[in-house]
Amino acid sequence: MRNFILSIIGVTLFALCVTTESNGQQLFRRSQFMTNPFLSNPAIAGTLPESMVSMGYRNQWTGFEGAPETMTLSGHTALPNRIGVGGLIYSDDTGGAIRRTGIELAGSYTIDLNNYDAVSFGLSLMANQWSFDNDLDVWDVEDPALQYGMEQSLSMDAHFGMMVFGDAYAFGFAIPHLIQASSGLGTSSAVSGLDNTQVRHFRFMGHYRYDVSDEFTIEPSALVRVTPQTPAQMDVYLRGWYNRMAWMSLGFRTNDAVIIGVGGQYNNVGLSYVYDVTSTAARYLSPHSHEVTLTYFVPRSTGFSSNSWNYRRILNSSRRYRSPRRN
Repeated sequence: MRNFILSIIGVTLFALCVTTESNGQQLFRRSQFMTNPFLSNPAIAGTLPESMVSMGYRNQWTGFEGAPETMTLSGHTALPNRIGVGGLIYSDDTGGAIRRTGIELAGSYTIDLNNYDAVSFGLSLMANQWSFDNDLDVWDVEDPALQYGMEQSLSMDAHFGMMVFGDAYAFGFAIPHLIQASSGLGTSSAVSGLDNTQVRHFRFMGHYRYDVSDEFTIEPSALVRVTPQTPAQMDVYLRGWYNRMAWMSLGFRTNDAVIIGVGGQYNNVGLSYVYDVTSTAARYLSPHSHEVTLTYFVPRSTGFSSNSWNYRRILNSSRRYRSPRRN
């Protein structure tokens, strides 16, 4: 079964390499995917040992007038029969003319591979409300793509994901904008063929946990973003935990930023902060970005429980896990 899953991932990677369609990245950016991987992959829904509710805020290029801002509210939990459900609400201001408000409703199903491993498949429905303020200073005031005033549209799409979980690792992939629906913006009949399609994206992610001692643990993780015609962008992180309560992280995003983070978990509450040091030419406008995430964990005793993304475990009587060193 595991070899079959690895073959699926290999075929998907090959397909990405030979795709020739031209499109661009259209999803909001995050630097804390390892603290809430559900935002990157619907297959995560219901796989954590607790029900999880999380709020996040990101200010891209702080201090720059009209800089992008993103706010998220998400949560997910497990239901009986290996089913997980979750939801996401977000507001993404791209920094001026375009704003997107969206909701995503996800469901997942988990299959046991053996006593320690499992594979989860997830699918979510995405609904986006787009707003485009055309009151801009432009070079060509007669551009037929610009319908002056506030333009709004509603689009629907889907998000598919798969994750493989082990006792100390997790890896998988996700495909947002699976249907590649049109955003509906700028679709004036005067502009032939202009439909502003939401291009299909591909995300590949992985995570591993290694216990150095009873007090110290390190967690390397990575996330790769790919579109059919744009260069791959990779986030690489190394997070170190102390006493499984407090952590610090260091990472980088190719062609973008160096990333420094701190955070921790106490009882049912988690808090994290990430600081991006811009490494591209954008640093002349603003050298940094900020991201804050607040999380609340609700203990539960049913459903599949993966320990690969979280230390806090609730054992399921139908599965046999290795005993944790500290609850």
